[in-house]
Amino acid sequence: MKKIYFLMVCLGVLFSCKHNSKDNRIEETNNQQTQEIKVIQSNFSKIQDLLDTKSDTIYITNYWATWCPPCVKEIPDFVKLQNQYKNKKVKFIFVSIDETEDQAKLQSFVKENKMKNVYNISREELLSNIGSISTDLVGGIPVTIIQKGDKREGFLGNISNEFVIEKIQQYSK
Repeated sequence: MKKIYFLMVCLGVLFSCKHNSKDNRIEETNNQQTQEIKVIQSNFSKIQDLLDTKSDTIYITNYWATWCPPCVKEIPDFVKLQNQYKNKKVKFIFVSIDETEDQAKLQSFVKENKMKNVYNISREELLSNIGSISTDLVGGIPVTIIQKGDKREGFLGNISNEFVIEKIQQYSK
């Protein structure tokens, strides 16, 4: 009888440990997902430092805001491309220019759209610095910069997925 009781206790402990282990993995995964949707407060020069690299990675940086209808319209397409190219040498960076009072809306939008690599800078910071990339980009958003090493192009206004894919192919050669 003692052997049966001992066996039942051991089995109970064993199943309990397996269950707890699974719960811990789920918590870790949930924590990782929460970190992916975090918006990082930054500034224009720090974003440029991230991009000024001589690597063979293609960087696609989209400057946008939640109050900009054309910006909001193209974000889901950029997120799809981000997921499509996640295992390639292509990185998407989203830079919001939402103001301090719009941070709750920004966080909600980022979470809802499952965006990754999201930064936030001030509108003034973008307006006073975007001309250093190209004077053609001054005057509005969305602005998308595609670059690899020293080669860089900027686009003002919406751009299609097809156009971005074509640019990725050009920069991959």
